[in-house]
Amino acid sequence: MKYYLDCEFDGLGGRLVSMAMVSETGKEFYVVITGPAKNQWVHDNVMPILFEIPTNSMRIIEYVTKKNIAGYIQEYFRDDFDICIIADWPDDIKYLCEAMITGPGTMINIPKITFVVNRIDPYPTDLPNAVQHNALWDAQALKYKIEQGETL
Repeated sequence: MKYYLDCEFDGLGGRLVSMAMVSETGKEFYVVITGPAKNQWVHDNVMPILFEIPTNSMRIIEYVTKKNIAGYIQEYFRDDFDICIIADWPDDIKYLCEAMITGPGTMINIPKITFVVNRIDPYPTDLPNAVQHNALWDAQALKYKIEQGETL
């Protein structure tokens, strides 16, 4: 199963602000870790649109701990045994991998996971009402662009 991933983070190397995944079947995952942004650009351009989301079908979690994020990711992947994560930027994969770690030497239970970085720009998009720099919209736009045939 393909999953399209996007993350927003507080500047280069900063804390995770939000993470979204959209499966090839349309199943959505969206978490928000609220707190103030240290990076001014993130403060001005990401924080105000965290909750401008495309549908009512996703889970939104505020004040999530790293351990809780892992559990929600495991639940999202629960019925899949061949996971392929597609992102347009390597840091998105880094943040997902960090979130899957539950402690020293332990991680969520997933049998197989592969990663693809497809360095395309998902914008402009034909998705109505899309909000750039919102992780869920960006994951939706990436899925849409790749399904339309755009690749590296």
